[in-house]
Amino acid sequence: MKPVPPHLPRHYSYAAITTHCAAQIAQFMAEARRRSGAEACYRRERAYGVYIGWRALVGGHADQAMFHRDDLRLEALLSDPLTPSP
Repeated sequence: MKPVPPHLPRHYSYAAITTHCAAQIAQFMAEARRRSGAEACYRRERAYGVYIGWRALVGGHADQAMFHRDDLRLEALLSDPLTPSP
């Protein structure tokens, strides 16, 4: 196993991971809205992938109430106002 280079942090906080993932989801969804067809679909899928990755990383967070609030907030970022709900 390789050691972590000294210039890279070894640990990330729940808040840092959540903030970064929320920004990434928002960015991909904004890009999806500016595009159409396969390009828009690709960016929506990337946003969803970030969301699933976030859940995998922090799903066991000790403060389940905080996790639930953040989960709802990040999931809401995935909604596309241009696509009607079923």
